[in-house]
Order: sequence, then C-alpha cells, then structure tokens
Amino acid sequence: MNYSLITLLGVPIAGFAIAAGTIPLARRIGMRLGIWAERGGDSHAGDRIPVFGGAAIIAGIVGSLAMFGVLPGWVAFCAIAMWIVGVIDDARELRPREKLAAQIIIAIAVVMAMPRIALSPWPAVDFALAVLWLTIASNAFNLVDGLDGLAAGTGVVTGIALAITGIVQHDAALAVGGLAVAGALGGFLLFNRYPASIFMGDAGALSVGMLLGVMSLQGGMLAHNSRLTPYVYPVLVMLMPLLDTGIVSVTRLATGNSISRHGLDHSHNRLLSLGLSEKSVAAVAWSIAGVGAAWAVAASMLPHAYLLTMLPFTMVAVATIALFMMDLTFDTNPPGLAYGYGRGVARFILSFGYKRRIAEATVDIALIAAAYFGANLLRRNFMVDTPMLTRLTYSMPGMMLATYPAFLISGIYRGIWRYTGLSDGIRFANGAVLAGIFIIPVSMVLPIDLSGSIVVLYVILMFNLLVVTRSSFQTIRRGIGFLAAPTERVVVVGAGRIGMAAVSYLFSERGQGIRLVGFIDDDGFKLGKLVHGQRVLGSSADLERVYHASPFDQVLIADDEISAERLGRIAEFARRHELVMRRFTIGLSDIRSGAPALSIVEKRA
Repeated sequence: MNYSLITLLGVPIAGFAIAAGTIPLARRIGMRLGIWAERGGDSHAGDRIPVFGGAAIIAGIVGSLAMFGVLPGWVAFCAIAMWIVGVIDDARELRPREKLAAQIIIAIAVVMAMPRIALSPWPAVDFALAVLWLTIASNAFNLVDGLDGLAAGTGVVTGIALAITGIVQHDAALAVGGLAVAGALGGFLLFNRYPASIFMGDAGALSVGMLLGVMSLQGGMLAHNSRLTPYVYPVLVMLMPLLDTGIVSVTRLATGNSISRHGLDHSHNRLLSLGLSEKSVAAVAWSIAGVGAAWAVAASMLPHAYLLTMLPFTMVAVATIALFMMDLTFDTNPPGLAYGYGRGVARFILSFGYKRRIAEATVDIALIAAAYFGANLLRRNFMVDTPMLTRLTYSMPGMMLATYPAFLISGIYRGIWRYTGLSDGIRFANGAVLAGIFIIPVSMVLPIDLSGSIVVLYVILMFNLLVVTRSSFQTIRRGIGFLAAPTERVVVVGAGRIGMAAVSYLFSERGQGIRLVGFIDDDGFKLGKLVHGQRVLGSSADLERVYHASPFDQVLIADDEISAERLGRIAEFARRHELVMRRFTIGLSDIRSGAPALSIVEKRA
C-alpha cells in the first residue's frame, strides 16, 4: 500500500461530498436540457424527474481521485467517454447497435491503456475477453438501473468489496478506486433512494458499470490463492447485475422477444409483481449483491482446494434463484402455450428448460458435486488438500454415472419445482438412497474415493439438497409473501380439513398480498394450537376480541358443517365492521347435471 490513510479516508468522503453537492446543479441542467423521465406516466412538470445524475456521480469519482492526485488516465477516459455516450442516449435514445458499437470502441481503448489481464496464455484471447467483459459489465449494470436506489446501492456494495480486496491484497490503486465509486454513489443515493428526485440514467449507469468491470478484473488478478480466482472473482463481485441480465436475456429469447427491447421483465419488476414495495425490492437486491461481494472477497483469500469445493454450493444457490425468477415469466403464460407459438430459439429454450428438463438436470451436476464434496469435507473435519482434491475430481464422473440413473428410476425429474409438496419427499429419499446403493458397484469399475461413512453422508446431503432446491420456489414465494405489505388480512373460520385447504389456496401463487391472521374454531381443544403455522385464536364468540387485538379485512368461512345461527352471527359481525365475508367450499358435481364447478370460493357479504 503506497497511499496514506488520509488518502484512503479522504477519497470516499470527497466523492460523497462532490456527488451530493452537485446534484442540485445536475437537476437544473437535466430539466433545462429536457433530459427527464415521467414518474407513473404523468406528464405534469411536478412529476418529471431529471435523468442527469450521472454527471454528479462522474464528478464525484473523477474529482475525488484528482483531488488527492491518484487519478489514473484510464479511469478519467473511461468515465468521461462512457458518460458522453450515455448523455447522448438519454437525450435522443441511440439505437442498440449504435450504443453497443460505442461501448466496444471505448472498451477497446480502455483495455489498450491498461496492463494486460492475463486470463489465458494468448494475449489476443485475453484482449478479446477483457473487451467482452467490459461490454457485458457496463450493460448489466445499466439494466438494473430501473428502480429508485437499486443500481446506486448495488454499486456502493460492489465498490466497498473492491476496496476491501485492494486493501487485503495491498493494492492501493484498487482500494482508492473502489472507495471513490462507493463514495460518489453514496452521495448520489441520498437523492436517488425512494422516492427518487433524480435518476443516474445511462450516462451514469454505463460509465459506472464499465469502471466496476475494469476494477473487478484487476481484483481477480491480484489474488494468487487459486488459478480460478481471476474468473470467479469478477462474476461474484458483480453477481446481482449479471444474474438479472442472464435472467432477462434467457426469458426474452424464450418468449420470442429481442434481448435489447425495453420491458418490465427485470428481476425487480418481477419482485414488485409479487407484492414487494420498492424499498423492499431494493433491499433484496442489495442483499444479493452483498452476499456475492462478500463471497468474492472470501474467494480471493481461500486456498484453491477450499474454493473449488465450495463452488458447487454457490452454483446451486445462484441457479435456484435464476430458475425461480425465470419461472415467474410463465405465471400468466404457461410454458406449454408459449412453446406452441414459439419458433427457433424460443422453442429450443422451452424444450431444453421445461419439456425435457435438461436445465434441471444440468443444475444437478453442481448438486451432485456439492453433495460429494460436502460429504468428504464432513468426513475429514473440513481438512482438504491438493491430493485429496485431485482424487475427488477424478471421482466425479463415477458419481454422476451412479446418481443420474438413480434420479431417473426414482422419478426425480417427473416433479415440477413450482408444485413440490411433502409427498415428493418420498421420491427425493428414494433417489438419494438409490444413488448411494448404485455408487458401490460403480466404484468397483471407476476410480471413486469412497468409504462407508462418505456414502451415508452423501445420501443424507443429497436428500437435503434435493428437498431444498425442489421446494425452493414455494419457499421463496412464502418468504416474499412475508416481506410483502399485505393488501388483505384474513381470518379463517374453521381449522379442520376445509380450513387447511383454504389456507393452501390463500398461499398459492394466486394469493399474493394476503396475510393470514389466524383461525377461529368452536372446538375448545384446538384453542391456542397451531394449524399451518398459524394459531387458533378463539371461537366464533371471540370474534370481537380477536378483531380488536389483530384487525383483519376479511372473514373466510371454511367449515361445511357451520350452523345457520352461527353463520348469521358471523355475517352480522362482518356487516357491523364493514368486512368482506367469503365462503370456501370443496365439492364434486356431475357435469351432466349442470351443477356448479368443482372447487369454488364464493363471496357472501
């Protein structure tokens, strides 16, 4: 480290102050030039938000580094050149090809000005990979700039992670660069958090994205703990933007749309559709960015053997989140219907991912590796070295050969993640146990580093990983439902069979924004007990007390044997408090008789 503590502290403070101090000027210039966006589609001037925050951000980054005499030439060129391209795009909206060409030209110039990023033995390949990465990074960061504070907060997290890496690896240039970006974005975030009074626009997002892309490559090259770090570190430190870009690209292709089109199909839009507020969505995105950034810093310090053994777990987690977000695309447009009118690439992706379940089987490569590596780590008290890692790597083909047939025989791929329930646990257990059995004869033919205890641990871990991944869609939906601000609070009358079915219906994907307050049941033995994780709060005579203790908006009758007198009392209570009253029933009807439909929820009062 060549820079003083004053520089390390002064750069982010100066960046913060310059960015925050120039925001008022950036607002006025943006409005004067007509570079603004409308909030909520309202054309009134009071709802026009200037899209000129990138000027303040770049001023904060470049100004803070120049103030302390630590401004590299490539940083100034990259930031200012990309800012100019972004301003033009914000003002008159460049065509996708024009914007991409400008980004590539600037990326080429930046890579030529930098020391070589040695990712391969061939300089030409390294040059091409660096240009490709910078183009992807700048676009990925730009794509997440669709919600108040989301991109700015993500950039702050990434900048801090880069600064920590620079400090740990004794690289002052990376440390102050990351701090400058974090400080400037922090100052901008004061005005960009919900409800934002200014946006960064393409001018800010493209330039910051490319700066972070360059620094992420530098951070990966600093560490000498593993030959994987130069490839793993940049991806992890920019995980959130890259994850969103991958999800959007695949789903747009799957639905027959252009990748470059504008749309409300980004990850933050999908989370908003599930009932989360803008603040909650930003917090979720920042959390994902924080986990990726922390893991990137750890990956730059872990010994090679530990880094390799932990990668499958990371891949499983990232793939699970990506598949969940992609699956949301088909909430209103089932993949079977999309496949029917899809053509070319769209049909291939839908067939690959949904019809033939190849995507699921591909994720299981990482899942099998995670279970096998995890079993060996547990068996050896987390003591791993290079010879052991070599043996485990050579064992992986045998583990795959033993496990995939077990999955096919036990019907693992017949289930659908979206609808996984407790009954599927039997299939998961059968698949895990069968894999453990198949490993034994396979180990007699192929080299597998094995022992009896490792087989047992492998079966246990495999079962748990199958349960976690396959039930993840419902788990994530429930977690989002817990975070979402409820639009309706419901009390269910009846804690029996019909009541449990009603709760399952409420918390299905059709029940977003609904919060279950609890149950009402006249069976005194159920009072205070838990049903579906919710407490039986009292009897129908206690409705008034329950309502004042935990207010609700709706009464759902889920009891076919409720008496007319009791039903009348509940209806009177609902009318008195102006509550919605509905009835949930389950029944069978003969279609030939013209009877009503199979399962209904009917409004009563």
